[in-house]
Amino acid sequence: MFGVLLVLLLALLGRLFDLQYLRYDVYRHKALDQHKSVQRVAARRGRIFDRNGSVFAISTTKPALWADGGEVTNAARTAAKIEELTGISAAEVLPKISDPKRRYVVLSKEMSDVQATLLRPAMRKRELRGIYLMDVNRRFYPKGQLLGNVIGLCNAEHQGAEGLERQANRFLTGEDGYQILKRDNKRRTFFSFDQEYVHQQLVARDGYDVHLTIDEYVQHIAEEAVQQTVERFKPQRAMALVMQPRTGAILAMALWPSFDPNDQGSYVPGSFRNYATSEIYEPGSTLKVVIGSIALNEGLVSLDERVHCENGHWQVTRAHAIKDDHVVPGDLSFREIIQHSSNIGVAKVAQRIAPEVLYAYLTNFGFGHPTGLQLIPPESPGILRPVAQWSKYSMFSIPIGHEIGVTAMQMLTAVSVIANGGTRVRPTFVQKIVNTDGMMPPEARTFNYFEPLDLARNVISAAAAAQITDAMLTVTDREGTGYLAGIPGYSVAGKTGTSQKYIPGKGYSKREYTASFVGFVPAKDPAISAIIIVDSPAGEYYGGLVAAPAFRSICEKTLAYLGVAKDRVDAPLPENMAAEPAQHTARTQL
Repeated sequence: MFGVLLVLLLALLGRLFDLQYLRYDVYRHKALDQHKSVQRVAARRGRIFDRNGSVFAISTTKPALWADGGEVTNAARTAAKIEELTGISAAEVLPKISDPKRRYVVLSKEMSDVQATLLRPAMRKRELRGIYLMDVNRRFYPKGQLLGNVIGLCNAEHQGAEGLERQANRFLTGEDGYQILKRDNKRRTFFSFDQEYVHQQLVARDGYDVHLTIDEYVQHIAEEAVQQTVERFKPQRAMALVMQPRTGAILAMALWPSFDPNDQGSYVPGSFRNYATSEIYEPGSTLKVVIGSIALNEGLVSLDERVHCENGHWQVTRAHAIKDDHVVPGDLSFREIIQHSSNIGVAKVAQRIAPEVLYAYLTNFGFGHPTGLQLIPPESPGILRPVAQWSKYSMFSIPIGHEIGVTAMQMLTAVSVIANGGTRVRPTFVQKIVNTDGMMPPEARTFNYFEPLDLARNVISAAAAAQITDAMLTVTDREGTGYLAGIPGYSVAGKTGTSQKYIPGKGYSKREYTASFVGFVPAKDPAISAIIIVDSPAGEYYGGLVAAPAFRSICEKTLAYLGVAKDRVDAPLPENMAAEPAQHTARTQL
């Protein structure tokens, strides 16, 4: 018996030696793993601000309710208790928690804080075995539909799905971390200050915050004016852009139809399109100020030179004629050609420009290629065909805004060249991208996101810009086509545009038009430039009647908000003009 016991004792000692010496590290790590709980620490998604720090997008956490069917002991009683505390129907909950094989089933994706507060005491008392609360990230847009089309939205995985949220996702998304917690035999977790646990933790890196050049108040002004235009003229879509021409900073980008990112139930996949940068249209008469500035810069015309405008009908080829809707008798000075928007007058002056020279100037003004706006879905380059592809009629149609496709952003950038004394700057939409420590991401520094002058170039001379500005001032006076864009106390340089829409396979429509107005104010020292585009308005369709009033509303309120001083004293209006301005502008033309 002693021998047997001795053998057993030696075997036990050998086993203990094996466990506690030879394989000590193996079993120690296994023991530690049983007492260790690894929890993911989610990184905060970056926020989106306007230029003044107003929040347009922020991430919050909301409690979600889920169940482990294998741990639920009394499904009926548990479902009844959940209904009592939260109001969630027991009939809806019971089938989800009755199957012990369903180890993870979501009962509510998003609960109110009140519901979660009522549930937690019952969960601590083990009255709701197998029922758990967990915090889930949710993207919230405090401004609702304000700038909603541009901001976009996130998907269920909290990743950018549309708009700016998608384009800036690489900056907004952080890097998750994790922490090591201790766990007792009842699987309850608690934090440990043991160095072995602390050293194994990975700190989460929050996403970068994106600060836009958008001004919330100017955006509100623009969206309000667009909405009023939509209610009156019932177009297919409408948009308004406001820019600081000196810096290229976009202050407002109002698009209609609008969208509230908080209401994702109304979201249709693929419906997000930034019309201001992706949709092209024929600019019509708004391009005339660009053509005029080119002719003036080349010394091919003067503002006072008189041009015979063929009494409103010019047969340029056997198959093509150019017409003016409103015929002004006699010859017109080039200033009056811009004021009355004479197609014939501009086309005649444009014949003095060599096609290659015209193409080069249009390219320098920004047509035919993207503007370089940051973090916006791929911009359309527009349509500007090489000279080799022009027809014999192109030199007549391009100067009056046909045979060329532009985006609203391109057109505003081009007119801002004139406002900026002949210098083109890149429009900017992003002011800065920084983390909580004020540091920029390396990619943003590499690609120079925040330097609007990196594409600055002199397109025309300051003298030519001043001359065409002088002509644009007459557009908004009492005799001009854009009379309704005039702002009391301010000199407004602008241009109306009304272009027939091209229907593929059918040619130019006689029923659908694009009405627009573009300009800047004050004319001599511009604080803002703006463009309004109304696609297929019902009833009236001239730019001077449809788009010009919206331009006035936006600019008048924005100038007051920015505190821009008035620069002129207006003479009193004649009684017939003051009483019926619409009748005065009825002669607005293409």
